[in-house]
Amino acid sequence: MRYFQIVTFGCKVNQYDSAGLAEALGRQGLVRAPRHAAPDLVVVNTCTVTARADQQARQIIRRLARQFPEAQIWVTGCYAQRAPDQLAALPGVAQVFGNPEKARLPEIFSSEANPAPKVNVQGFAGQEPFPVCQVSHFPGHTRAWLKIQEGCNHACAYCIVPTVRGRGRSLDVDRVVSSLESLAARGFQEVVLTGIDLGQYGQDLQPRISLARLLLHLAPAAWRFRVRLSSLEPQEITSELLDALSDFSPLCPHFHLPLQSGSPAVLQAMGRPYSPEYFREVVLELHQRFPGATLGLDVLVGFPGETASDFEATLTLVQALPVAYLHVFPFSPRPGTRAQALPRLPGREVQSRAQCMRELGQNKKTSFYQDQIGKVGEVLVEGSYPGRPGWLKGLSANYLRVFLPGPAAWQNRRLMVRFVGFEEGMLRGKVITLEPK
Repeated sequence: MRYFQIVTFGCKVNQYDSAGLAEALGRQGLVRAPRHAAPDLVVVNTCTVTARADQQARQIIRRLARQFPEAQIWVTGCYAQRAPDQLAALPGVAQVFGNPEKARLPEIFSSEANPAPKVNVQGFAGQEPFPVCQVSHFPGHTRAWLKIQEGCNHACAYCIVPTVRGRGRSLDVDRVVSSLESLAARGFQEVVLTGIDLGQYGQDLQPRISLARLLLHLAPAAWRFRVRLSSLEPQEITSELLDALSDFSPLCPHFHLPLQSGSPAVLQAMGRPYSPEYFREVVLELHQRFPGATLGLDVLVGFPGETASDFEATLTLVQALPVAYLHVFPFSPRPGTRAQALPRLPGREVQSRAQCMRELGQNKKTSFYQDQIGKVGEVLVEGSYPGRPGWLKGLSANYLRVFLPGPAAWQNRRLMVRFVGFEEGMLRGKVITLEPK
């Protein structure tokens, strides 16, 4: 029996790719390595959006090489696409594959001889096909993901993603429907539609379609699960999309938007195609159309040239918006991007601004959670709550972490729950009914 292990860094798209890779390896006869068993193959699926992501990948590869000296270590993903030779030089690395080669790894491993070159990374010469990866199992998760879009056509000054993921490509509508039907048949109670730039879904298809039209196509079906959308670019939230979202009954009222900065000058330098005023209008429109929805933002601090007043403008904008949480990123120069060559701010100043923004995010989250006390929401039970026998943990439709008393048999059920307290960064719930609305 041959064992494998997969280590994944980064976004939901990477996690989806790894889940598909695990299933494909299983079809080739490999078995996921149980605890304390030495794998024959270790695949490290990397991220490269920040220097810290690169560093973490190198650290784990070195540790794996020491821990499993007899295993083949294969490295793939975005860091592998960007800098394959750096990874190939690490101890224990047998092969390096780029993102276009990722889907072929099970086939390569099952062949009699591995490919001769240690580095197997191709560029994105043209319009690559959508990398179809059928996934039906998500070990350790009661929620499923479905990647319906890949790649990005934008050119933000700080971002390496278009280089390592290629141009935008989409899963055709029929495959979206069949994939959702398969996930429904397996009993998933939530599906997250994800992509690198989800709002650009369908722009490459013939005939061209939009995310709004996809939702309108899906809406008539009586889906037995709720549907969550991953991050959406603010400029892609059109009136057509808002109308489609309003009419899509399985929708989870949760939206995540990348703001990045509240300064017009910084947004322009970043290459972001909107103004702070436009962003404010989008958030307020979402808040008005979807009362009770949870809104989250990405904020990038310390971009080259960001002044104290620029940062203050971001703080002021975020403070005024009805958002529930922030993902805060200090600027990290990425080789191959326009921002790499720009003069950087002192590291201490960048970290200070990041800490200030994180404190604002924590205050926003605490206030939003406390405002939920006394309200009723739908919660998907994910499993037992560690350290509290007889208690369960779950996720509300609007993306709030909840713990509540109940039997293990409630796992993967959607319950109507009253929120009665706020403890340890989570809502404490009391079950009202065992069926969703």
